[in-house]
Amino acid sequence: MNDDHWGPTEEFFLDSGSPQLHKIYLWARARYAAPWAVFFAVLLRVAARTDPKVQLPGLIGGRASLNLLCAFVSLSGGGKGISDKVARLAYPAPILELPIGSGEGIAETFKPPAKADADHEPVTAAIFNVPEIDTMAGIASRQGSILLAQLKSMAMGELLGQANASKATSRIVQAHTYRACLSVGAQPLHTGVIFNDTTGGTPQRFLWAPTIDPHMPTKAPRDPEPLETALPSWQPGGDGVIEIVYGPTEIADTIISAHLARQRGEADALDGHAMLTRCKVAALLAIMHGRSVVGQWDWDRSADVMAVSDHTRGWIVAEARKADRAKVRERAIARAVGEEFYDASRLETVKRSLLRMLERDGEQAGGDLRRRLGKREKRELFDQAIGLLEAEGLVSARSGEHNSVRYRMGSPVTDGVTPRMPSSEGVTTVVTRDRSASVTDLDSRRSHESVRPKLSCQKWLNQHVADLLDAGHTTVESFAVIEAGQALGYSKGSIHQAVSAHPDMRTVSRKRGRAIWSITPDHKPPLYESAAAWLDRWLDNQDGDTVTPDDAKTAGIAAGHPWDSVRRAAGLSTRIESIPAHGDSKTERIWRITDNTDGLGA
Repeated sequence: MNDDHWGPTEEFFLDSGSPQLHKIYLWARARYAAPWAVFFAVLLRVAARTDPKVQLPGLIGGRASLNLLCAFVSLSGGGKGISDKVARLAYPAPILELPIGSGEGIAETFKPPAKADADHEPVTAAIFNVPEIDTMAGIASRQGSILLAQLKSMAMGELLGQANASKATSRIVQAHTYRACLSVGAQPLHTGVIFNDTTGGTPQRFLWAPTIDPHMPTKAPRDPEPLETALPSWQPGGDGVIEIVYGPTEIADTIISAHLARQRGEADALDGHAMLTRCKVAALLAIMHGRSVVGQWDWDRSADVMAVSDHTRGWIVAEARKADRAKVRERAIARAVGEEFYDASRLETVKRSLLRMLERDGEQAGGDLRRRLGKREKRELFDQAIGLLEAEGLVSARSGEHNSVRYRMGSPVTDGVTPRMPSSEGVTTVVTRDRSASVTDLDSRRSHESVRPKLSCQKWLNQHVADLLDAGHTTVESFAVIEAGQALGYSKGSIHQAVSAHPDMRTVSRKRGRAIWSITPDHKPPLYESAAAWLDRWLDNQDGDTVTPDDAKTAGIAAGHPWDSVRRAAGLSTRIESIPAHGDSKTERIWRITDNTDGLGA
């Protein structure tokens, strides 16, 4: 939050010609508090001292209450408690302050005493103090809680309580017979209890006070004199109500224009009560200065106060959206890494199956090996798996009859040697079954594995990426990074974790079932699109209401998604209904696209 966006702070407090505002600023500076936070806290105290019979005129509907709700916003430990303490010193008036309880407890506070308690003094004014908004969230989340409903009624000065069957449990507080204010300490990402009720009007009834002051000086001045706390000389009307008077005709015209805009649906949802709140601020500024008539000065200053409140509220909304975007990104990365891990594990399974078949049954044609893999998702990985085995020197190929390719164990330069199996963890056994050769190799491996990498996996990856960038690379295959890291002794899990933490690495596409990672820091390509998200978008682009699985397979593979990933996404999608292609056919199926647009990729 930047103080410059809150408006001219010093101009408001020092150049407005108000001794009261000047003293608030000096008190804030003397006690290392934010001037705006102290001002809002004093405003709450002025409201709490004002008799509940003092009301705003009923230009729209009936008269309105001066009850005030205020949230003091900062990071943890950012200053609500400090501003409360300074406000008590700056405006030293006896005011009852209570902790928040249940919604029923608010009505109980102002409930008129029973006849048996005639000597009990009724409570007509109080500030409910909530140092941590999580306290209010916990109360509001209880089953059957009416806290938020009671707070909204309280802010308007409306009827409070409940008429229960038992007289002992009934709590009825008549409208405009109480003065109730609320002070809440709120952290930006913990205000859901208020903003989740936007449609119900809860955040619109709050003032939002910043407790951060980027320009707070190091040296503090002396404590100034307290503010004047004398209230105006009220003149009740015939019905006993003291009605605030609006001096300039501009005020009434502005209030009516804002009401018409709301009725016509032209106002923002978060500004539904903005004009009423501004009227309260203007009236309380007048009362703070000993006046019962709201003048042009009060009205102009109330606009400055609302601008500060709106900016603080906007900061909270922006921080919440930023946090939501970060969560979406983390989920996308986790999903991409999970899919990659699943694909890599399945590829390793196919490689082991091919090695076992070649070791047990000898040289075989590629087509026979593919068929023996069984399941379609394994057969589709045959080309990739056999290519990797050839590259690793575990399998060699030769031309067979009718343009076929035949495979056998070992490379052309290592015939007669049984290659290392993935399950053997590095033990190479010579075909002669010389026991000493196997043991020697095992001892060498143990000696090699006892050497730990000198760098952390994250530092190694950062240097590895820097080397690749220096060499002119902008992308890298995930398999190459994992192989390089494992060769140095890092586990696959540590490498994946380091990749997730690297600020410039992200999945941008897939190639032959492998993830392609961008490593360019200056250009941030879009996150990898999952098979589910791709399928959802592909369905949107279809002309008819049916598609064939073969069409989806062809398009998915062209987009870099293996068929099993597309098929798995289709099975989980709520938009696809598998139906027979021809009448009662039980084998050939087509996909019907339903109207449900809540696909997996949404």
